[in-house]
Amino acid sequence: MLARLLFLLPAMLCALGARADELTMCYDKYPPYALGEFDTVAGGGIKVRLLQEIGRQLGLAVTVKIMPWKRCLTEAKEGRVDGILPLYKTPEREQYMEFSAPVMRQYNCFLYKKSAFRGAVDWRDYDRLKTHRLGMEIGSVVDKDMEAAFMTAHPIERARDSVTLIKMIESGRIDLATIDSNVGKYLVNQQGVADAIGVSDVPIGELSYAAFGFSRAAGADRWAPDFNRVIEQMRASGLLEKIVSSEVK
Repeated sequence: MLARLLFLLPAMLCALGARADELTMCYDKYPPYALGEFDTVAGGGIKVRLLQEIGRQLGLAVTVKIMPWKRCLTEAKEGRVDGILPLYKTPEREQYMEFSAPVMRQYNCFLYKKSAFRGAVDWRDYDRLKTHRLGMEIGSVVDKDMEAAFMTAHPIERARDSVTLIKMIESGRIDLATIDSNVGKYLVNQQGVADAIGVSDVPIGELSYAAFGFSRAAGADRWAPDFNRVIEQMRASGLLEKIVSSEVK
């Protein structure tokens, strides 16, 4: 028995070493940050490129799985993936993820049906906007005060992804939807709806920084210090800004 264990030990150590040099993260189908369809491996995107560059510098093989946002959060919480591409840090998420240093500033705004909004619009006056029906992605939390205001007038409609929200606006089911500003600008052009659907480009709530989230259950939180070291080096060299401000066609 001992001889058999000694024979298997090198193979076991090699397997552990291989897993130690691999990192699997997840993210929503959310261009320009991550490109791909649900249940596939991301084929590109700003946040994917950032992870790939950090992985290259650390000698890590990195993979990003595209999946619905709520499932992505659950997979990280339960340790079935190592983490999530840069996202907002919240007290709830900090319970099951260790966060890296911030890597990019993001904000949410409204997609809106142009024919439903005439003249000047105060996009921060939620009490006036709440007469319109609002849509949001399943599992997303944007701003509790904003959401509470809209819910006093109508239930918030939930959708699987941002493209579905656009289709709901086109069909008249909702008048506006929350979306990341960069995603909104990308999608209205990519979907060919810029004549009918606008992007408010006014932040909902406060501007926030996004950071990589590492699953505690998967033991991936140990990578946070290494990521932070590379992130700060990239910030100092200008490479971080170059990647996060790049365009995706």
